[in-house]
Amino acid sequence: MQKEEYIQNLLKEFLRLNPGLTISDIRKNSYLSHSVIWHHLEILASRGECLRIERGDTDVYHLNKVVGTLSEFGIADDHSDYHFSYNFDLVENPFGRFLRIQRLRESRSRANTTRGGVIVPYHLIGTIANILVKVKENHLNEEKNKG
Repeated sequence: MQKEEYIQNLLKEFLRLNPGLTISDIRKNSYLSHSVIWHHLEILASRGECLRIERGDTDVYHLNKVVGTLSEFGIADDHSDYHFSYNFDLVENPFGRFLRIQRLRESRSRANTTRGGVIVPYHLIGTIANILVKVKENHLNEEKNKG
């Protein structure tokens, strides 16, 4: 796990110092193979750590820089067997500002590791919040669904 963490931190540093990199850009300036770079950038993108933009047949990666941590809104789901928790951060990249929601789970070593994430543009947060309320009311309300 230490090697994976090292590679991912290295890639985040590349993206921090040089916004808008491709896998080829990173490969030219590192000892990492194309497949290793691709694999770890995809993990970072799936966690909301970076943003992948498709430009034709090339993917361009941008770091999602944390500009605010919303630790007061962290959620722990103790009702499932998986014991996920969720955290919220404000991030920005060249395309704007976003709310990042990450799903974490405790690893075997008792450290919380990010398992997935999504970034939501600031201007859509209210719309998405309204949709979530409607989904809960219309589809997740146990009393309504019994009848």
